[in-house]
Amino acid sequence: MQGLLGKKVGMTQVFTEAGDCVCVTVVQVEGCVPVLKRTQKKDGYEALLVAYGQRKAKHTNKPMQGVYSQLKIDPAKLLAEFRGMEIDDEEMGKPLSVEMFKEGERVNVVGVSKGKGFAGVMKRHGFAGHPASRGNHESFRGAGSIGMATYPGRVLKGHPMPGRMGGDRVYAKNIQVVRVDAGNNIVLLKGSVPGANGGIVRIVQRAGSKN
Repeated sequence: MQGLLGKKVGMTQVFTEAGDCVCVTVVQVEGCVPVLKRTQKKDGYEALLVAYGQRKAKHTNKPMQGVYSQLKIDPAKLLAEFRGMEIDDEEMGKPLSVEMFKEGERVNVVGVSKGKGFAGVMKRHGFAGHPASRGNHESFRGAGSIGMATYPGRVLKGHPMPGRMGGDRVYAKNIQVVRVDAGNNIVLLKGSVPGANGGIVRIVQRAGSKN
């Protein structure tokens, strides 16, 4: 197993042996347990199903209660699949530890970015806006022309427009592991990772990563 789920606690700074100050993100793992193996023969693909955290039964809907009943586990906060990963049968049902990562190696982190609500084109896409000089009238932060009057006479798909900003799945690659605290099940990652404090992130070891 080369991956797990964790909770983003926040950011802080640590000092290296050389005296350099390094900004890090603190990720704490709370009850990340592998509960099911999916196989090519039975499911058509190979993956490992992991349950993270705990959830009260009264806050779990009936379909998910049936899923947890089949897995013979208590309701979890989140179920996630890790494809292409293997684990020994003896480790099934046992919480994963941050000891799988080593200081200095590189990992990939996946999280959901902060939601910023409805935003205009200047904030969302970096538009320059209209000239704020004489002649402009109430369109300083507008998008301007978005289509054409002749062929094809419509707004093309993918055109940058105002809309909801943030709340997207973000992949942060090649992030260095600064420290690993096995006692508190905490890993410190260099720099920032996607998501707000308290959000769930997925940490996966990069292929061919070296200490």
